[in-house]
Amino acid sequence: KDKEVAGIAFHVYPRVATGPGEHRQYPENTDLSASRHEFLFRPPGFLDAWFTRAVKDERDLPLVYLLFNITVLTIPGALLVFYLKSNWVGFAFWLANFVLFQERFSLGLHISAHRGIFKNSFFNPYASVVIAPFFGVPSGIYHLHHVVMHHVENNMDKWDLSSTEPYQRDNLLHFLYYYLRFLLAIWFELPYYALQRNRTRDAGVAVAAMCVHWAALLSLFSSNSCGAFWVFGVPAVAGSFALMFGNWSQHIFIDPKKPRCNYHLTYNIINADFNQRTFNDGYHLEHHVNSRRHWTELPGHFMGNVAKYVEEDAVVFQGLDFMAVGVLVFARQYKVLARHLVQLRPDAPPRTPEEAEAMLRARLVPIRPKTA
Repeated sequence: KDKEVAGIAFHVYPRVATGPGEHRQYPENTDLSASRHEFLFRPPGFLDAWFTRAVKDERDLPLVYLLFNITVLTIPGALLVFYLKSNWVGFAFWLANFVLFQERFSLGLHISAHRGIFKNSFFNPYASVVIAPFFGVPSGIYHLHHVVMHHVENNMDKWDLSSTEPYQRDNLLHFLYYYLRFLLAIWFELPYYALQRNRTRDAGVAVAAMCVHWAALLSLFSSNSCGAFWVFGVPAVAGSFALMFGNWSQHIFIDPKKPRCNYHLTYNIINADFNQRTFNDGYHLEHHVNSRRHWTELPGHFMGNVAKYVEEDAVVFQGLDFMAVGVLVFARQYKVLARHLVQLRPDAPPRTPEEAEAMLRARLVPIRPKTA
C-alpha cells in the first residue's frame, strides 16, 4: 500500500508473517509507517512546485527540503559569524548547526552521493561541493571516499582506508588512532589509494579539491580567524569525529568467520527514531547489500528478506542508534545491547543475555589476513 508523508507517497511493504514458528521473537517494524523528520520546514509553495518538477524521484523531496533549510539558515548564519567576529556568536552558530543539521546532512549527503536526485545534473554536486564544508567535509571529496572506496572495498583492510577490520573494536585507544589517522592522513592516503586502483582522474580531482580547500581555509583564517574557526575549523574536527565514530559503530561487529559477507560485516537498527531523521540509515546492512536501493525501500526490503537474515544469523538491534551502540560497546554494557537485540532465529530458543554477549564480543576482535 502507499503512505503519504509530507505530501509525498511512499510505498509501504506488508509486514512479514510472525505466526507460531515464524520468527516468533520478531517485533512490529514501526519504520514502515513512521512520519519523516529529515527536514525542519517546507519551502514556500512556488519553490516547492519547482523542486517537485526538478527531482528525478519525488520520494527524495525530504532531502531537497533539508538542503533548502540549510541554505536559508546555515549559510546566512555563517555570514553573520564572519561579519560580527564574535566567539560567542560563533559558538552559538556551530552548536545550533551541529544539533539541528549535522546528523541530517551527513546522511543526506550520503544519499545524494549514491543517487543523483536532480534531473539536471548541474545541481547534483550542490550538497557535496557547496554545503559539505560547513559540516567538516571538504568539497568534492566525499564521493571518492565513500562511494568509490568504502563501498567498492567493502570495509576490507588495506584498501578501505576507513576499514574497522584491523582494530579491537571495543578499545577506545584503537578508535582514537582510527580517528586521528583519518583526520591527519586522509589528505595523502586517499589520492594514493585512487592511484593504486588506477583511478588517475579521481586522484587528480581529489588533489585539486584538497589544494583549493586548504588555500581557501588559509585565506579565510588570515583575513578573519574568528569566522573561519567557528564556521569551518570546529566543524572539520567535530564533523570528522561524528562521521568516523558513526562508521566505526556501523562496522563494529564483524564475524571473523565471514568478514567479506555483507550480512556479517555490519548490522541493522530498526524501530528507532533516528531512522526518521536520517533517511533510514539504520538499515546499513541493507544498504551494503545494494547501495543503489532507494532509502524509502530499505525497511520493506528488510522485512521481505528476514529469512536471509535468519540463515546468516545477522545482527539486528531495535530502539538504539549507531552512536549509542558504539558508546555501549566501549562502556561494556552488553546486557543493554542484549535487551535491544532482535531475536530472529525461529528454530532455536532466544539467546540469553550471556549468549548474546558472547556472540557480540566474538565479533569485536581484529580481523587478521588469514581469517579474511
